[in-house]
Amino acid sequence: MIFRIISFVSVSAVLVAGLVLAPTLDYKVEFDSASGSYSVKPADLRLVCPGPLFRSGGDSGTNLSMIERSGTADLYYTADGSGELAQQSVSGSANSSVELGASRVFGSSEISDATSLTNLGADQDSPQGSSVLTGSSAQISAIGSMRGFAAASCQLPSNDFVIVGGSTLAGREALLVLTNPSPIDATADIRIFTDLGEVTVSGLSGISVPARSTTAVSLASFAPTVPAIALQVQSQGAKLAGWIQARAVRGTAATGVDWISPNPQATDKAVLPGLVIRGTRVINQTIESEENSDAGHALRIFAPEGANVTVQIVSSKADVFGAVFTGIIEPGTVSDFPISELKDGDYSVFVSSDKPVYSGLRVARGNPGASPRLDFAWVSPAEELVSDRAVSIPADGDSILVLANTGSTASTVLVQNLRSGASVRVSVPTLGTATVDLSGPVSISEAPGVYATVAVLVEGQISDLDVRDPRNLGSEVRVRFG
Repeated sequence: MIFRIISFVSVSAVLVAGLVLAPTLDYKVEFDSASGSYSVKPADLRLVCPGPLFRSGGDSGTNLSMIERSGTADLYYTADGSGELAQQSVSGSANSSVELGASRVFGSSEISDATSLTNLGADQDSPQGSSVLTGSSAQISAIGSMRGFAAASCQLPSNDFVIVGGSTLAGREALLVLTNPSPIDATADIRIFTDLGEVTVSGLSGISVPARSTTAVSLASFAPTVPAIALQVQSQGAKLAGWIQARAVRGTAATGVDWISPNPQATDKAVLPGLVIRGTRVINQTIESEENSDAGHALRIFAPEGANVTVQIVSSKADVFGAVFTGIIEPGTVSDFPISELKDGDYSVFVSSDKPVYSGLRVARGNPGASPRLDFAWVSPAEELVSDRAVSIPADGDSILVLANTGSTASTVLVQNLRSGASVRVSVPTLGTATVDLSGPVSISEAPGVYATVAVLVEGQISDLDVRDPRNLGSEVRVRFG
């Protein structure tokens, strides 16, 4: 034991002596050299396409708890950038990819589920927007309980959006369709507004939208027999893509179906190009029946704070007068303004209000001697062309680009076919509208004050495509050490 103590004391003395006699080492870490601003790359650009329509009720049409996909939809897309383009069924059942960078890519496929298009691995400074990636899906439904043409532009998921359109009156169906393309679960809270104000019922919060799935909810469960609907969706967890699927049945005849896409931000200057009117005689005959009083065209406005609105409808033909009317909307309510006595033609709708509003435009299509005899489209407000845009359109039917100009001078827009390179310059008169027929995917030049929508007419039926510019924003982070 004495030996162990002596050994310990000796070793300790050596260590102390070493520390005292060792040369001083002065180390200093210069954290300031790592301080500064760092650019954070935007998230990969991902768009979500709705996929096929939903059929409710099952084979009998009476099983209200059953909502399932019906048929397949056609997907169209074009991309041009760096990295790769990945096409993926939201459920993960079908995947494909193609390298980007050599030349613009065009594609189409038949899809049986909601589908995402993602630009993966793009360069740090690679741009985003519809010129880099754009897509749309389209479907003609011809089953007994659902007839019509439905198309929609693929959209950028969001945590907060508003959709205006749809009805739950007898013979009308409105399904809220929420798609979660991410590997993270989401929950959604919904606020529903009608002509009487906000709906206050249980079950509107905490709606589950699991990762890589789609949830479809009948709005009649929360707001039955309502003529006019607008709703807000806010999600926690993952961002969601969302649409209202609107369907109409008159008597035993199915008469129209369409996807309704979210609005841009609320505004006091909304522009809705795309009031493309065909088959007025059939529409008017149908409206004469009280049961079918909502069969015609209508502008719907949702005013969260209330609003006084002025609406001007302008024709693409200088010798055709459109319409002008005004209205007052109570706070938190939704109002429909029927649009009648307009001849067949192409129009744009300008909405001015004293407070920000959301809006939607129902466009009817008469189809004499065919089925469905009526179809409809729901047009959302357009975005101003503050940047170049691209839009991918269905291969079938007639597609019409409708342009509206809010500026004080005429504006010229360059529209170029992305496949052939053929282009046309379109003059859009001040506070007026102009159209151009499309024959494939196109680019649309930047034109401040000008707004655009694509109307698609197929076999006597109608739908529309938004012309948006989806972007994920990067950021700059300031970091300082020390």
